[in-house]
Amino acid sequence: MSSYNSDELEAPAWINQEFLQEVLTKYENKGKVEIINHDLKPASMKGDHYASVMFRCKVEYRFVENASFKSMSFIIKTLPMQEGMKREMLMETTFFENEIAMISDMLPKIEEILKDCGEATKMAAGIIYHSLQPHKVIILEDLCESGYDTIRGRHLTEFEIKAVYRKLAKLHAVSYMLGQSDSAELVTKFQDGFLSSSVPSLKDIFPNGMKNFLNVLSSNDEFAIYYERVKEMQGDIEQASKNLFNAYTLNRGQGDIFVLNHGDFHMKNLMFKFNADNVMEDMVMVDYQLSCFAPSTIDLVYSQYMLLSPEFRRRRHEFMLYYFTEFLKILKKLQFLGEMPKYSQFQIANLKYRHFTLYVLAIIFPLVLDNFTKTAEELKDEDFNEMIENPDVNASNYMRPVFIEEMREMMPILLREGYLD
Repeated sequence: MSSYNSDELEAPAWINQEFLQEVLTKYENKGKVEIINHDLKPASMKGDHYASVMFRCKVEYRFVENASFKSMSFIIKTLPMQEGMKREMLMETTFFENEIAMISDMLPKIEEILKDCGEATKMAAGIIYHSLQPHKVIILEDLCESGYDTIRGRHLTEFEIKAVYRKLAKLHAVSYMLGQSDSAELVTKFQDGFLSSSVPSLKDIFPNGMKNFLNVLSSNDEFAIYYERVKEMQGDIEQASKNLFNAYTLNRGQGDIFVLNHGDFHMKNLMFKFNADNVMEDMVMVDYQLSCFAPSTIDLVYSQYMLLSPEFRRRRHEFMLYYFTEFLKILKKLQFLGEMPKYSQFQIANLKYRHFTLYVLAIIFPLVLDNFTKTAEELKDEDFNEMIENPDVNASNYMRPVFIEEMREMMPILLREGYLD
């Protein structure tokens, strides 16, 4: 089988020479552009993403006025042409609108604020073009051309993880400050996170996932105590998780550490740049479709399961404190004059919204558990669309020994820490 998703093997017919000329003429703003040659290939490997299709376009073109030549590589992100759950979901949601607003406006503002306080930071790929009609499409800088790439075939090192949390702390700190300012609307308008509202095409994801999770717990005698606890919480998990995503509106901006969450903060949404000695120099977050202004609990809980190795997951409190220390450090550099958040608030919020930890563990984690660290070759025989959309294939994820072992490790910890109350 292919290393690429089946819906990315062929680009939509509308991504043609005429479209590319329109894009580059507008982007260059130096008169009409003529395409000499272009090549389209899938931009990512299996398992890297779900909520779009992406193509890498390498193009050679010339300026009509002075006949000078130029070449460029960029990433085209759009909707799949194939009918199915993925396309239906993207038509029902504002994921593309959300990412356009983040990358074209919000993130450049955050970069400028960080630069002014001495923390110059690249928060995202530069945007080249975007449109919602006649097609939803975003065209972005090809980060690979600047030396960035996705890490495959291994977990992140401690050094890399801390660099990731430092950058996340910058995003969170600036957005926290803005949320407390007269310009709060800049960030508070982002209210379309993954669980902010119901998506009809995804309505079966939670009940099917919970059924599978409870089946695992009930079929292993050692999990009996956890089965009873989770079964008792079951009726509240989905709504309580939605309340987390909608907390700013529900709580009128009070009682939580509200920040602009990335919203889908997993390993494959990070790109890393290494120097000649193979030491990491920088990392950039990609895919801001699910960004939302809500408690920081969203990104931090999500990252514990979608970013950390099993070994580092056991040390998650250590990494959470590291993140929070960096968060406060940036707030001080920004000369934030309001009341500083406390780590105890952060810890309390994790328990207050403990249902979301179970949501991630029971619904999302089984889909990606060991796939994020497989090589492209190892992923060739996987079908991630089937894994998400086919209930039978999804159910098999819960029976893998690697998932059972994670339950063996994590459930006693969650019980002791109060997450199963």
